[in-house]
Amino acid sequence: MKTLIRISGLVATLAFGASAQAGVNLVVDGDFSTPNTNGGWGAFSPAATGWTNSAENGGYVEIGASNNYGLPVVGKGQNLEVNYNTFGNVSQTINGLTLGQSYLLSYLYGGRPGGGFQSLTVSIGGSSQTDTGSIGVWTQEYLSFTATSSSAVLTFASAVTNGNPSYGNEITNVAVSAPELSTWIMMLAGFGALAFAGYRRNKAGVAA
Repeated sequence: MKTLIRISGLVATLAFGASAQAGVNLVVDGDFSTPNTNGGWGAFSPAATGWTNSAENGGYVEIGASNNYGLPVVGKGQNLEVNYNTFGNVSQTINGLTLGQSYLLSYLYGGRPGGGFQSLTVSIGGSSQTDTGSIGVWTQEYLSFTATSSSAVLTFASAVTNGNPSYGNEITNVAVSAPELSTWIMMLAGFGALAFAGYRRNKAGVAA
């Protein structure tokens, strides 16, 4: 149901107009490969990464090799832990948006083994969703939005839970782009398949 709702929201904001930005990632250091931690981890300033943590964490972000966090290596092999010293809000201002253009945020979300229950709310351009779980694995997540100005703040906000305050909510491969028409069509087809499957289940339940 969660996936169905998210894809449904995506379809509701489809815009098939051509865009010079199609496929171009507007996020700075979305794979957290800079600085290179050489298999370790560290706390870095916004100037070094393009990302900022909340005041509770002094603005610093924690970046490290994914296997240090009990997660598989993907892409450049590094990720950001939103819970640095405590539950925090990591953000970046995304520039270069076109007013009225539909965009797609994509990212991998992972829960760190041993961190307990964690919850992460993701928001950009008036759209938001909440991620939980994914302990020891990466989950591909998507969120669509329509630009209302030339910039928007992308925020990954840790909820205060009974999990470890400084131990969890991992993200990597963060991208914001105006998807090409083929991408929208594939997602629309996926939505249609999910909707049909739900219809079949409901119909079977009524017949029973």
